[in-house]
Amino acid sequence: MKNDYIVRNLYRSFVIVSILSALTATVGMLIDNMIVGCYLGSDALGAMGVVGPVSLLLSAFGNICSGGGTARASQALGRGDREQVCRIFTVTMLFAFLVGAALTAIGLFFAPQIAGILGAQGALKELTTQYLYGYFLGALPTLMMTALMGFFRIDGSPRLPILCIAVMTGCNIVLDLAMVLVLHKGMFGMALATAISYFLAVLVGCSHFTKKYNTLKLTAVKGIGKELSSMIVTGAPTAISRISDTLKVMILNNLMVTVIGVGAVTALNVRTQANNIVGALIVGIGQAAIPVTGMFYGEEDKTALRDTLKTSLRIGMALCVAGAVLLLLFPAFFVGIFGVTEPAIMEMSSTAIRLFAVGMPIALTNTILMNFYQSTRKTGLATLICVLQSLVFTVAMAFLLIRPMGSTGVWTAFLFGEIFTFLTVVLYVSIKNGKFSTKITSYMLLEEDFGGNPKDRLELSIGNSMDEVMNLSSGILRLEHDWKIDKKMLNEISLCVEEMAGNVVQHAFKPGEKKWFDVLIVNKPASVVMRMRDNGSAFDPCDYLEMAGDGDKKEGFGIKMISSLADRFDYSRNMGLNVLIIVLNKTDACR
Repeated sequence: MKNDYIVRNLYRSFVIVSILSALTATVGMLIDNMIVGCYLGSDALGAMGVVGPVSLLLSAFGNICSGGGTARASQALGRGDREQVCRIFTVTMLFAFLVGAALTAIGLFFAPQIAGILGAQGALKELTTQYLYGYFLGALPTLMMTALMGFFRIDGSPRLPILCIAVMTGCNIVLDLAMVLVLHKGMFGMALATAISYFLAVLVGCSHFTKKYNTLKLTAVKGIGKELSSMIVTGAPTAISRISDTLKVMILNNLMVTVIGVGAVTALNVRTQANNIVGALIVGIGQAAIPVTGMFYGEEDKTALRDTLKTSLRIGMALCVAGAVLLLLFPAFFVGIFGVTEPAIMEMSSTAIRLFAVGMPIALTNTILMNFYQSTRKTGLATLICVLQSLVFTVAMAFLLIRPMGSTGVWTAFLFGEIFTFLTVVLYVSIKNGKFSTKITSYMLLEEDFGGNPKDRLELSIGNSMDEVMNLSSGILRLEHDWKIDKKMLNEISLCVEEMAGNVVQHAFKPGEKKWFDVLIVNKPASVVMRMRDNGSAFDPCDYLEMAGDGDKKEGFGIKMISSLADRFDYSRNMGLNVLIIVLNKTDACR
């Protein structure tokens, strides 16, 4: 029987990095918000709230790179197409560079006009304009960093993004304080400090390309327009989510200024920052599943996809509930981080934080489903979830509730937006499947023939024990009746699994180490496909092929024999996993 150990550990290895990566395009503004609130006053903090939509828009373009580029690269990785991974990487970086350069030019030429469009008026407009001039200088390094971090995760450097963010955060704090307290550069200096910090983080990230295991290369791409459009379509859901958030904040800013007053905008900014900080937990948990889901989708591994969805929901709920409890118990502490002291604004902000916390588990579920559908090429459904969740339901309810309930009506509208979105997904899935179901497999919406007929698949997991290897080998021989395969072919299958599993236990697993080895055997009309996956140390059996002919050396002889039997013998190291694919042809004349 197959277990989910490898899937769980693979997903966990991405979660922390993904949560931090989700902050990439907004963490600079988060730090700026805290320092502005403490040293420049509530008017400056209100200006930061006005600039918030620009940060979300920049994040939207970043998500096209990290979501679209990484998802497509992961799918190619699952198919074993490394050349396609490099083509996708090239197109992604080109997109990030061109968009970053264009945004910088637009921002520098039209900062005052953009401030007006965002709803800044009077004294707020001057503060907002100053910040925008500096902020747009950081557009290019911000997009480059967001794009790179997604590829670092799938190319053997999952912890490098943490270092990049640490460097960027440390530099940003130091430079912000220097700009405000020493150089007295105000809002422009704050934004300039952020731009410089992102540039330094990109330089640190480029150290990945000096590593021996780096496989990312810029390459010539034929049909660049087609590849670019595919990346944009794949990344569209997360990008549209950010764009919808941008429109939502702009609409609500104007609505709250008109109906309630400027103080409500400051409270909305605090709520927005809660979404940027704690909400990054939700976004990161969902994004951690993108590369994992993409790879398993490329492999057509239905079981691993189910386990990924279950694991992300299980781990996500645990983290999300813990975060929600802290916000419910200590909202005033969170509000105080941004230097808010006016009692009325503190009360509005605390209520916003509490209602945000209540909606976190539902928001998590919507986000995980959206990312799952995005990675399995159901872009339309993923986009629908984004628009409903981030814009339509929330804005509609805000207009209905703001006059009878004041600012509390707006915070409640966010909660209703999540609930109505989830109910819409349940309704859609029920109609699609022809019945209501609570089973997680019903919500995967995979094609009926995805992964082949279950009767022609054998999936097993074994631990790091030679006894389990031998038991697995013996079990394969009992498939003669079920699969109607001749005994000679079964012996070859059994030999392949026994030899390769034994080598993994010997070379990739340390004695007493808790590791697992997954085996998938697919019986096709003309061939038998074996895919073996483990989470041990890097072990490339192809390195041992040349040893087989060296006189007294017996090491590698078994691998050489298996390689000679196979029509296909391919090894790859994908996201920290050893993956070996062996194909035996049933109609081979040698049999």
